[in-house]
Amino acid sequence: MRDSKLIPIVLVLLVFSSGCLVKEPAKVEINTDKTAVKEGDIFHMVVKVNNTGKVAITGVNLYLNNPDFKILQSPSLDAPLKVGEATELIWIIQAPSKPGRYMVKASVEVVDELRRTWGGFYKELIINVVEKESEIPLFGVLSTSVASPEEVEGGNEFRVEVTLKNMGNAPITLRDISLNLLDGMEVVKEPDVPANILPGEKHALIYVIKAPYKPEEGYLTISVVYREDREEKRELKNRFIKILWRPWNYDDETLRLAYGEEYYWITLPYLVDGFWKERFNSTSRIDREMLKNESILLVKNATSEIEAAKAVYNMIKSRYYFGDITTTTNPSSILHKNKISYEEGTLLLTGILRSLNIPARVVTLYNGDDCTENTISEFYSAGKWYVVDFKRGFFGSREEYIATPYFPKIYQMITDGLYNLVAQAPEEEEGHEHVDVSPEYLANIEDSLKEVVLGRLNPTLRPKLSVVLVNMNQNERIFTLFLFASAPERELNLVFQKADPKNLAKNVDALYKFYKDKPWPENFREYWDILMEVYK
Repeated sequence: MRDSKLIPIVLVLLVFSSGCLVKEPAKVEINTDKTAVKEGDIFHMVVKVNNTGKVAITGVNLYLNNPDFKILQSPSLDAPLKVGEATELIWIIQAPSKPGRYMVKASVEVVDELRRTWGGFYKELIINVVEKESEIPLFGVLSTSVASPEEVEGGNEFRVEVTLKNMGNAPITLRDISLNLLDGMEVVKEPDVPANILPGEKHALIYVIKAPYKPEEGYLTISVVYREDREEKRELKNRFIKILWRPWNYDDETLRLAYGEEYYWITLPYLVDGFWKERFNSTSRIDREMLKNESILLVKNATSEIEAAKAVYNMIKSRYYFGDITTTTNPSSILHKNKISYEEGTLLLTGILRSLNIPARVVTLYNGDDCTENTISEFYSAGKWYVVDFKRGFFGSREEYIATPYFPKIYQMITDGLYNLVAQAPEEEEGHEHVDVSPEYLANIEDSLKEVVLGRLNPTLRPKLSVVLVNMNQNERIFTLFLFASAPERELNLVFQKADPKNLAKNVDALYKFYKDKPWPENFREYWDILMEVYK
């Protein structure tokens, strides 16, 4: 009898272990708008996600097993997808340049708000890539064309003209026309859309759209849903557009509107605080007019803050010899030297960028006394901060900087509580005047590291990363992602190709446990080289 009482308990355990009581997180449908496409042309992968789980969905990723098909533009959720809600996401795909009949497996990965990753959603599709447009079979008789400018200045309005023509012999009923715009764009005027289009009729629908005050480029997608001969159909069209943003050409009122709170980092009169002034016996006050006159020709062909900053960075790297001794904090004085320190290069770059109306600031480590260690520059563009590190020859986004082999050491220093990362914010150049930006660097560090690592892995290997991380705690995951991010791309893919994900996780965990409480090296690749010895 005692044994029989154990049976229900065993059954319950079996049910839990088999996942029967784990609610499916989502219903996912994967489709394409075309099964035949001209070589090198564009088509769309349409993914419908219905949240049937118990928590919100925060991300949806698409992977294609055939690297010949390139994802040109990926969508993102505007907000977490709540339980019971559904949405449609559209990926823009470029077909291979070689004609043929391709079998493509599309896999979808869903991420929920608990950072759990759910896979198992996939569909095998046959895509026929043809040499000539005439070889694509025609379905339906609605002809759709889209016209729009290729380039627009930030903040300006522009027109998108959608022309619909009925090429058939019976009326077409329009069900829906929608525009999927780039981030920050807004429709300021919409046309009246006819309910029906008679045979031979043509309608030009003009949408007026305002470009955001920031650089942006990508595809506008126009979706036309219509009913033809009792069958509902859909046509998707794309137009590539680039928004040019040259803040050095705009007035203060527009700059305040464009940058919001970050406008503050244009107007500060000094670069570094009173601690620097006392140490180097020098003021860091910016002569904006002089610096702008000296640098405006450098950015004459730039179309964004990033291009302008890159031009200034390249000028400083090529014009000056670099040494270790800092003699001044004044950008006007630094400009006319032949040999400068890495810190002086950082100050000069930051001063020039501010003179060009680009939010920029000096960021350093601060130990409660000294705030001159690990001097880098940050500048702002399109909602993100970018980092320039002269000492390490780095220029890129903050997320990319976090994924360098040099950042884990900084991460350990600030998470141990001995240091803070601070942005120099001197308004009077007296004493310590800076803002703690450590929380900004730490806030989404796991997600940004994971995104960089996934970007370096071959598409077919990316699902393995989730398996490696699945049973780790947060500290272990961050250590692991630092390790993978510090690896040369070729070696990273080689290890993921050869290694069983669970064994890889065990080897990485052994490294973590041995080194977690030791001071990490300046170059985190030292730890990757140790791991590589296992897989040689």
